[in-house]
This record gives sequence, C-alpha cells and structure tokens, in this order.
Amino acid sequence: MSSRRQLRVAELVQRELAEMVTFELRDPRLSLVNITRVRVSPDLKYANVYITSLGDEAETAEAIDGLTNATGFLRMQLGQRTKLRYVPDLAFHIDEALLESRRINELLDSLAIEADNAELVETSSEDDAAGDA
Repeated sequence: MSSRRQLRVAELVQRELAEMVTFELRDPRLSLVNITRVRVSPDLKYANVYITSLGDEAETAEAIDGLTNATGFLRMQLGQRTKLRYVPDLAFHIDEALLESRRINELLDSLAIEADNAELVETSSEDDAAGDA
C-alpha cells in the first residue's frame, strides 16, 4: 500500500520525466517512448520508472539504454524543477503490464474468431440437413 506522499511524488516524477523525454532529450532512441507509471519506494529515495515503446523489443531495449545513459541529466533536471528534498535514484523498466494486456486481448480476439467460425459451421450444417429433408 502506497502512502499519499509516495503517490504524489510518483505522479510528479512521472509528469516531469514525460515532459523531459518528449521535449528536451534529443536521443533518437527515445522518440517513441512513453512513461506509463512510476513507483517510488517508501523512503522516496528510489523510483522505478516503467516505459513502453512503439518499436520492437530491440528498439525498446535501446530506449532503456538511452534512458539509463541520461539518468544523471534527468535527476539533475528533476532537482531543479521540483522542490523535492531528495531526488530519487531512477531505474528504468519495460512495462510488462501493457504487453500482457495486449497479449490477452489478442487471445480473446482469436477465441472470438474461433467462436464465430464454429457458429458458421454449425449453421451451415443445419442448413444442409434442412435442405436434405
């Protein structure tokens, strides 16, 4: 359970990082990156930043490398832009939750297609049986 302070700091860090990644970092590896969520430790000294990228797995890994290389700059900018007493250490991760939800949606879509195909086969066999009688 996150405290109200943790949630506020996480929201602030997410908003500022998203703005910096979008408008200030000139790294081409970060052109398709979205910051989806931030989780801050109870002592507010560590932040896990979850990202998604519209590219494939290799491009997402490069985006993580680019963000990791820019960590010093990002922390310095966070310190200047916010009134946080301590700027958290940043660790970047791929947001697996979105990948899992996409995979689940694809599975559900394939099940719906199979169900539709089964209905078509069933109705066509009923029509054939009715035509034979």
